[in-house]
Amino acid sequence: MPTLAPSDYLVHLAAISTLICYLFRDQIKLRFFAALGDALLTGYYYFAFDKPLWNGLVWTVANVIINVTMIIILLREHRMSLLTDHEMTLFRCLETLTPGQFRKLLKIATWHESEDPVQLTEEGAALNKLYYVLDGNITIGKQGRVIEREPKMFIGEIAFLRDKAASATVMTASKSLYVSWDQAELRALLKKNEDLKNAMSSLLTTDMADKVARA
Repeated sequence: MPTLAPSDYLVHLAAISTLICYLFRDQIKLRFFAALGDALLTGYYYFAFDKPLWNGLVWTVANVIINVTMIIILLREHRMSLLTDHEMTLFRCLETLTPGQFRKLLKIATWHESEDPVQLTEEGAALNKLYYVLDGNITIGKQGRVIEREPKMFIGEIAFLRDKAASATVMTASKSLYVSWDQAELRALLKKNEDLKNAMSSLLTTDMADKVARA
């Protein structure tokens, strides 16, 4: 049986690490073992031959860099400890969003706290914002009918989804906390992030269905 040189073990360890990576659904663990496998394979290409196999080595190094970069990005997306209490409350309300998706949405959000009633929308008028009310009851007026709703709901979602005027006049309570997104900026963000677009569509559709059920 031939004796393996110390450098020969690298290729076997690389193969084992690569096989292990396929056992994980978690992207961080998967990419860690993929990067480890390529790092070991890089060592094999460099040490196992009289002259390093530069062609293969360049690509394994590139794979290591890509995977390590993605691990850093994923770790940043999973780090939610820096969120404020209000941001964490909003994150829990938008339950279909991943931490990374939520942070993207948060970057273009504007927070509002008011001690007086605020009119968010006017029935039939153009609307360039999407709102989410976190605290303070909401008064909704439509076709002469006025109803009051509890917070934790989107306002202006129909106008946003259909690109039309507001379907109702909405007022906040005397004390309220809400978030707004500029429609144009939000559309641009969703256009670049298909997964976020799908998650937001699900949230807005569910929100509309809840409103209909409570009407």
